Amino acid sequence: MDMVDRLESRFEALVQKIQELKEENRRLTETLEQERSTKGDATQRIEALLARIEGELE
Repeated sequence: MDMVDRLESRFEALVQKIQELKEENRRLTETLEQERSTKGDATQRIEALLARIEGELE
């Protein structure tokens, strides 16, 4: 039974690691979405400034 106990222990450790990786993936996905949003906001602001500059130059 010692071998079965060791296998169960390793299986539980693997299940725990999978759960940790899922949580890390969720956090990284959220961070990525925030970065994309921030980048989109910055791009829109830059485009608006460029439009104003072009308007002033005309």
